[in-house]
Amino acid sequence: MRGLAPLASSGYRYLFTGTTLTMAGYFAQVVAQGWLIYDLTGSPTWLGIVSFANGIPMLVLALPAGVLVDRLDRRKVLIFAQAMTALVTFLLSGLIVGGVVQPWHVAVLSFLGGSLFVLIIPARQALLPTVVERPMLGSAIALNSAGTNFGRVIGPSLAGVAIAAFGVAAAFVVQGIGFLGALVCAALLPKHAAVSRPRSHSPFQSLLEGLRYVWGDSTVFALMLLQAIPAFLIMPYNQLLPIFARDILEAGPEGLGTLMTVMGVGSVLGSVIIVVMPPRRQSVFLFSSLIGLSLLLVAFAASTSFALSIGIMALIGVAQSIYLATNNTLVQLAVPDALQGRVMSVYMTTWGLMPLGALPQGVLADWFGAPAVLAGVGLLSALIVVLMAVRNPALRRL
Repeated sequence: MRGLAPLASSGYRYLFTGTTLTMAGYFAQVVAQGWLIYDLTGSPTWLGIVSFANGIPMLVLALPAGVLVDRLDRRKVLIFAQAMTALVTFLLSGLIVGGVVQPWHVAVLSFLGGSLFVLIIPARQALLPTVVERPMLGSAIALNSAGTNFGRVIGPSLAGVAIAAFGVAAAFVVQGIGFLGALVCAALLPKHAAVSRPRSHSPFQSLLEGLRYVWGDSTVFALMLLQAIPAFLIMPYNQLLPIFARDILEAGPEGLGTLMTVMGVGSVLGSVIIVVMPPRRQSVFLFSSLIGLSLLLVAFAASTSFALSIGIMALIGVAQSIYLATNNTLVQLAVPDALQGRVMSVYMTTWGLMPLGALPQGVLADWFGAPAVLAGVGLLSALIVVLMAVRNPALRRL
């Protein structure tokens, strides 16, 4: 099958496996960190603060991180960042086991972890063209998205079970093990994946070169804007899930893990759809999946049935996966290899809008309740996407 052709490359297999393990660790952290901070404080505002601390590096550090990825040995950058994320995770689990963990510890370590992820994600994205041939790049990106979503399934389910059976510290150990596995895969990547690059420009000039490319390419710029909508309005819903699991659906940590897991299962299904049946008109998948994601969030906010919420969350996973894979593929296919790190760091900067949305949404959830907040942002997102589809004929032609 053409969609699986990139797996014939051993370098790609290591990259794919490492991505899966990294994202399994990350989504285990989403469950464990949310449960820990809500258990320590009982405050939606603190959920927003920790999510803000984790995501703000994407806004502040992603652009210089992209310059580093394009100027340094991408493989070595990835190895360093993976090792440090494992260290941060095991440090937090040690604080929990020692009985000394405080909310500010979680916020600070969340910030450190987010700072390392701004190196991991663009490094992994930029390594893709070095381990597969250019004609297979679209399939490789779609498969990589599938790996991310496999991690979304594995991580939350293991974290939910670990919290229920052994306590929240065990969930962070699961996360750390995932990061260690990803570290091993990074070390096994072929050394030729690290292409030496000329440094005729200063780091600042290199940064400007990437920004000018994004600004000058109208299609890439529009895709970046479209990426910013779910990052700011929709994706902060993850931080509010502990409130739904504990207080609205009364499902406990296992329920939180279940919600995250079924979302991951839906995401895997969405990835399979992209790999097996790549669309001829990418714009159809692009707009319909994002509008669907927005409206499904409204439906989830209105649900008080755990069974119904599970079904909605699975559909959210399908829509989210199709949208993210389609947008990511369109951006990467449009970008020259030499600019991959910098342009993907701009792409990551749009995700830095997530903490800017997470903090006010946490505060608003304290005032008006989590369901009202999720319903409001879902409706607003759907409206904005419809307006963008109407006003951007170039995107509709993709």
